[in-house]
Amino acid sequence: MIVKAIALRMVIGFVLVVLPAYVFSQKAFEYEYYTGKTKDMTIKLSLADGYIAASEIRTVAFKNKKASRFLTETGYEQADRKMKFYHYSAAKKEFPDYFIIENIRDTYEQLPKEMRGKYYFKNEVIPFTLKISASHH
Repeated sequence: MIVKAIALRMVIGFVLVVLPAYVFSQKAFEYEYYTGKTKDMTIKLSLADGYIAASEIRTVAFKNKKASRFLTETGYEQADRKMKFYHYSAAKKEFPDYFIIENIRDTYEQLPKEMRGKYYFKNEVIPFTLKISASHH
């Protein structure tokens, strides 16, 4: 009986100590936002500084206001510092277009003011520049 009571107190104590640590744990990365455009769309890069796999690109076409989402292909820093973002589809539909962002890293000591990249669609390669959002200095 005493052993059961001690075991119960240990379990309750463990839950009370460990559970809040999971609930209140801080994420290990921060989002930094970069925006730009091509002649056909606006581009927004959500750069997950500290966990590059959580980065994504969102676009909105000027012509029809269609929004698209692009996710990282590998989710980790490449040796050439380029990262491919594929066109995401919840319905598992395949799209031929994708982005390559240059000079991308897992973490930055100082964030770049600009990010350059290329958008690949059919036989076109469209270069663009993204600038860090105005809320950053």
